[in-house]
Amino acid sequence: MATSVLQPLAVVALLLVTRHRFRVLAPARAYRGWSRAVLGTLVGVSVLYILLGYLLRNRFDPVPDLVDLLLDLPTRFLPPGYFGEIEIAFLPVDTPATVLYEWTGVVFWTVTLAASLWLVTRVRPVTGDADAARSLIVGGGGSTLSWLATWAGNSYWFTADGRAGVAYRVIGRVALTTGEPFGHPDARPDAVEEFTRFCAEHAWTPCLYSVGQAVRDHAVELGWQSVQVAEETVVALPGLAFTGKRWQDVRSALNKAGKAGITAETLAFAHAPLSLTEQIRALSEEWVGDKGLPEMGFTLGGLDELRDDAVRCLVAVDADRTVHGITSWLPVHEDGRIVGWTLDFMRRPESGFRGVMEFLIAAAAQRFRDEGCAFLSLSGAPLARVDRGQEPDALQRLLDRIGSALEPVYGFRSLLAFKAKFQPEYRPLHMACPDVATMPAVGTAIARAYLPGMGPTHALRLLGRLRTGRRAPDEG
Repeated sequence: MATSVLQPLAVVALLLVTRHRFRVLAPARAYRGWSRAVLGTLVGVSVLYILLGYLLRNRFDPVPDLVDLLLDLPTRFLPPGYFGEIEIAFLPVDTPATVLYEWTGVVFWTVTLAASLWLVTRVRPVTGDADAARSLIVGGGGSTLSWLATWAGNSYWFTADGRAGVAYRVIGRVALTTGEPFGHPDARPDAVEEFTRFCAEHAWTPCLYSVGQAVRDHAVELGWQSVQVAEETVVALPGLAFTGKRWQDVRSALNKAGKAGITAETLAFAHAPLSLTEQIRALSEEWVGDKGLPEMGFTLGGLDELRDDAVRCLVAVDADRTVHGITSWLPVHEDGRIVGWTLDFMRRPESGFRGVMEFLIAAAAQRFRDEGCAFLSLSGAPLARVDRGQEPDALQRLLDRIGSALEPVYGFRSLLAFKAKFQPEYRPLHMACPDVATMPAVGTAIARAYLPGMGPTHALRLLGRLRTGRRAPDEG
């Protein structure tokens, strides 16, 4: 008896604890309809069982009174397998009583099952088609961060005509986008408003994350609130030459690599020799292990994202085939052709050639320039920005303080300073949402997106590092 009761209760408890992992939801009105159908049926069949059971009480053995019927009512909704575990108070002796006795629970569970199936059909497809999103990014284009939309963990929404789309993930009640809308340029502006209506149907709070100035301005015109969350650095490639004093660090890295016999090799990670991929894995594991904190995700790729054949890896190797560092580059498309590349994955060992990141980025810039690409994005540095001489508002000052507090751990501002060696153009990346009152929920969703594996132990370790000011190893 104990096992038969505890097992379903354990399943219910497990579902309640893990309910945040079930991210595909129906519109709020669909849940209200389901609740009305199920609760109405429960009340209806319960009242009928008590009233009819009392009227037909002489057709049961022994004859029940009103209290007996009330006490027996919960057992009408149990699966038949439980009847052998409970004491039967009375039994029907003719057909009408048998129908009432045996079919009360059947009617309720039939309606509940039908209502649940109806609820599933009310769920608007929110996972979308990753292949369709990829094709739209390649054929129509997007921002320098649009390739992140092809990563695992994203759901997809598309405009009615299929010419633009949005990659997002639902965390809590927040629909957090992975960058800005992608697809054909003329279809992207309207995608913001359509996506907002889509979120409203699901009772979600939309949040446009890591979007450029144009999308931010459009959102502000709609009455949204915005704040800068990162600083992107973009290097123009036509005519690029590492000459002059400003490029001294980059030239030094190239010269040192040449003297040490280190070369930059392009490879597709999924098809690279095992001897190289094992070294790359070891580099990544060393980097994550030295941090002692979970590897960040969301807009920051890891080893899994290297397996995409469209992603180029540039690896620094010496004559002994020892890997000294690796960078990965995501394609940026426009009208079906690649016009630029965005830096994603960066790893190097703690010991060895110290200028390896400068060397790899410079080598990538030279190769992509020679291929006719227009630019190289060094991606965004989260919670870091350049001073544009504007007075920050309260929300921006709060993010600046958070960035300052996290600097000893993740070094985002140091990363931005490192990228300045390449004389880039600075472009702000923004977050926008409809109401400032939703910012606490949005902030929680962003934290969970970047650090889904953050547990109590990691949180305590992070707090310890913040107190001591000890910095984790750099990526660059």
